[in-house]
Amino acid sequence: MVMALAALIAAGPSIVVTGQLLDYQDGFVFFTTGDGFRVAPAIVIHDAKTGGPTKLVPAARIWARATFDATGTVTELDLSRAPLPPEGNFADVTRFAVAASSPAPNPDLLAYANLATPAPGGGAPTNVSYSGKPVLVTFIVQVPPTTPLTSSVYISTDQSAWNAQAIPMDRIDALHYEITRRYPSGTIFNYLYDRGSLQSEEIAQNGLSRPPRKFVVPDADVRTVSDTVYAWQDQVPGSINQQQPQIMPTPYNPAPFPNLPPGLPPPQPPQSHKPPPAR
Repeated sequence: MVMALAALIAAGPSIVVTGQLLDYQDGFVFFTTGDGFRVAPAIVIHDAKTGGPTKLVPAARIWARATFDATGTVTELDLSRAPLPPEGNFADVTRFAVAASSPAPNPDLLAYANLATPAPGGGAPTNVSYSGKPVLVTFIVQVPPTTPLTSSVYISTDQSAWNAQAIPMDRIDALHYEITRRYPSGTIFNYLYDRGSLQSEEIAQNGLSRPPRKFVVPDADVRTVSDTVYAWQDQVPGSINQQQPQIMPTPYNPAPFPNLPPGLPPPQPPQSHKPPPAR
């Protein structure tokens, strides 16, 4: 009976979807939708156009046609540098995701709604146990359109004494950066985004300093964290950290009119023309 059921699962129909990759490592593939899936140990990687071998490797910004077996494991990736025609629907494979895109509101607007996120100044939730196993955590941040194209974005944390260049991020496109790090489950840290200095830290949507974000690494295989930076501190009008133009003062010139005839008295301040006092 068990063997027959296994045979039916193995013979089940495969599911194919296309999308853009965000990351690929340690037996998992991540798409820019925020969904992550397990890949088969003997995964087949082909060229999406020819169907044959390819020199491309799964990486950020590469387009892929993913084939899932009946158990939800990715068994084939067909890669392309150019966008692929839409095929399939991620809603059909969401149940297989080990890291799914969250339907909840932006965590910046619904602070600490997640059970695994402590209240400000608090520790790990007491009703959640952690094994300490290594967890792949991917941070994805959307930056404001005013961010210079040449800017680098970093994550500073309380674990690094708020070093402004502690964790450099990789640019995905004009408005998105990402980085994947491994942390033991149960790790708690506070973090902020910046552009390489304390003067260029992120600020809140109201233009004021924002409290550090808090994160507790869950007891899962992978986790994707999506954040939004609304503005940078050094780009706020009137900020003391905003870059000012270089202005050189005009030096004192003791002879501003060198071609005047000699012997002329120095210029005098204008005299007021008042009528003589009445007698």
